[in-house]
Amino acid sequence: MPLIPLLLGLAPTVASWLMGDKTGAAVEKVTGIARDILGTTDADGIERAVAADPNLALQFKMAVLQAEADARAHAERLRQQDLDQLKAQLADVGSARSQTVELAKVGSPLAWGAGVVSVLAIVVFAGFVYMLFAKVVPEGMKEALLLLGGSAATGYGMVLSYWLGSSSGSASKDATLRAAVTGKN
Repeated sequence: MPLIPLLLGLAPTVASWLMGDKTGAAVEKVTGIARDILGTTDADGIERAVAADPNLALQFKMAVLQAEADARAHAERLRQQDLDQLKAQLADVGSARSQTVELAKVGSPLAWGAGVVSVLAIVVFAGFVYMLFAKVVPEGMKEALLLLGGSAATGYGMVLSYWLGSSSGSASKDATLRAAVTGKN
């Protein structure tokens, strides 16, 4: 973008905002500001307009800085929403596991629920794997078996995650959440 040198003069953060924008929305925003305030989107025209009228230059600079601040505030709100969602998910997982522990402490048969469901999910998945490799699938049913087997594999993965702990992706999210909450990396 030919405006980069001019925008670098405004503030280095503006250039990082533009360069970090993957959607092109920041460039469109700055181009719109240039069109509205300076009457042009051509880099040479912008430079001439800024050099010719300090008032226009100041208006342009303030509008671009305000747009950057608005975009960064919006991004921060989105990050905060993601953080709040992660906190809720962690609380939900912790609540589910603590509920199972509490049920086991009081001797409730419901404490066996997670184990029973887990065993069923593993047996179903193993059955699909057996059918697929033992070739006991009726002709024309292989596609249906693969679709259902995919669902069974998802259930098997969820069982593993429940009993063996978090995946590396969840561990990464946990670390990110921990860093966001404590303010440390």
